[in-house]
Amino acid sequence: MSTLSRLARRALGPMTPGAKRSVVMLFVLALALSAANLLFTTNEVSANNRQWCDTLALLTSKPVPKPTDPHANPSRMQNYTLYADFVTLRRHFGC
Repeated sequence: MSTLSRLARRALGPMTPGAKRSVVMLFVLALALSAANLLFTTNEVSANNRQWCDTLALLTSKPVPKPTDPHANPSRMQNYTLYADFVTLRRHFGC
């Protein structure tokens, strides 16, 4: 019998109790790390959304009136457009 077939038979044979425990522990460790990553990411996203809400509240604290004649002063129309976009974003974030 060649060395290769002996190694193949040994590798494909039944697992020892220690090997089984190791495989189970590796799966448990992988699941625990995945759960920790999920909790950490959720916390970071929530904190980021709070920062956006604070920023949007600051940007929309003073209403910008819509210009009566946008062609006379295009910069005021741009200011109003930005204000309207920020108000929309604020509603989108649920602030």
